Amino acid sequence: MFKPVHFVTAARLTLLVGSLTVAVLTLGPFQGAESHFGLTDKEAHAIAFGGLLAVSFMAFPRMRRNDLMIASLVMGAAVEVAQTIAGRDGNVADWLADSAGILAVYGASMIETVRKMAREQGDLTFAQIFAMDRRRGRRRQVVAFQPTEPQAEAAQTGVVLSFAERAARRFPTR
Repeated sequence: MFKPVHFVTAARLTLLVGSLTVAVLTLGPFQGAESHFGLTDKEAHAIAFGGLLAVSFMAFPRMRRNDLMIASLVMGAAVEVAQTIAGRDGNVADWLADSAGILAVYGASMIETVRKMAREQGDLTFAQIFAMDRRRGRRRQVVAFQPTEPQAEAAQTGVVLSFAERAARRFPTR
């Protein structure tokens, strides 16, 4: 019987094969191969990197979409740098085409998030929704470290403690 983990495994395998295919096509001696499919260079870049991002959403379901999008943008920039090093035509316009495909897929993936918010919290403002977000409540407040004065501690307890003893009290073992 199929389980969701089987789809994740298949997506990871597909992502590996797709990434290797994109690497070979962008770095190999196949310049202009996209014209056989009726695509321009920029269209091929957008489709390739948008497709890789879509598959990566399925391949890594526990990773944040923002992180996957940033990784895809960095990978697109790395491919353009590698093309320049390999003697091919790597330029910013190709990276912008990669970015267009990535942002199109990312934008489409965010539609379900907005639909869920509209269903469950349609009458609230975004600020109220973010305030209710459980993930934001787990963050610890930033507190500046204020060390205690040895003299004040000695006055309270009547005993002067060594540095190691004060540290052991402040940071007990788990």
